[in-house]
Amino acid sequence: MSDSTRGSGRPIRAILLPSYQWNPYQRLLAESLAGAGVEAAAVHDWSKRAPLLGTWLRQGRPDVVHIHWIHEFLGGGKGRPSARNVRWFEWQLRLLRAGGARIVWTVHNLKSHESKGTDPNDAAAHRAIIERADAIILHCDHARDALVELYRPSDAARARMHVLPHGSYLRQYDVDLEQAAARRVLGLPEGGIVFAFVGSIRGYKNVGELLDAFMSVGELQPDDRLLISGKPLPRKLGRQLEKLAAADRRIVLQLDRLPEEELSRTLRAADAVVLPFRDILTSGSAILALSHGRPVIAPAMGCLPGTLPAEATFLYDPDAEGALAEALRAATAADLQAMGRRARAYAETIDWGPIAEATAALYRGQR
Repeated sequence: MSDSTRGSGRPIRAILLPSYQWNPYQRLLAESLAGAGVEAAAVHDWSKRAPLLGTWLRQGRPDVVHIHWIHEFLGGGKGRPSARNVRWFEWQLRLLRAGGARIVWTVHNLKSHESKGTDPNDAAAHRAIIERADAIILHCDHARDALVELYRPSDAARARMHVLPHGSYLRQYDVDLEQAAARRVLGLPEGGIVFAFVGSIRGYKNVGELLDAFMSVGELQPDDRLLISGKPLPRKLGRQLEKLAAADRRIVLQLDRLPEEELSRTLRAADAVVLPFRDILTSGSAILALSHGRPVIAPAMGCLPGTLPAEATFLYDPDAEGALAEALRAATAADLQAMGRRARAYAETIDWGPIAEATAALYRGQR
């Protein structure tokens, strides 16, 4: 995209992909970009054979291709990417650049969550986009430092890295539904503490350990609950959780992907949200909880210590035995309502407007 195009006065056009209909992140960003003079579309129906190049052509050659999770372009995240998939991914980046498109990448993960160690093909794909992107967006300084340490990018690539916060979900969900009403719909006791986990259930999210930790906390009362809401991937994780949950009637399982209305209701029914990850960089689930005025219990890893407000968060050492159970125990003795108000106040500070303005500047090459 030339300087003359950026200064011509016509709106910049951008596509954001891959966009998942169950995750409003790109949709909220695209809507906010309109206020910054960008015509942005979150694309959830991308070309299968040439997901980047083909989608760009089908969308009318927009000025900017803003890439998020790259695993969809490396075989869909099913197993390790092949060398062939990586070569085709890099060629698409080259062809986009040759066609005049500006490439922006937001780093949500350092590598595939399911990979053990560093897979050479996965690493090659990451190095390709690091070196060929016109701008790289990260959600915290730790993410930038970790990306540099893992992939050793060129000095030029490092200069194209920019830290922008993850926006809130305040505009997306019904965050004002009364807790008592939400609990009645879900069949939960009106009294007692409700801990909730929401989101897809995958191995790295460590939900089984959460069930074990919950059952080990002696301070919990008969009306307290642990609510697990999300679709297990793969299904056998769900069967494992059902076996564990059978030992404690206070554990409630909703093992399916929830529509947005039901997801918001689940969060409103909770007193605190527990995210027992063993591998995480940034967490939209944590921002979602804060946006609903719910404190977060999470491991002290990735961007979480530097981005979540201390006054609304219980952080624990994921490598320390019993630390998750101790964090749950601490939450039972805390004023969770007051922490929830502070969580909501923090979410108000991460508005999409300034984030969209900064993103638009990167689209135009002005930062």
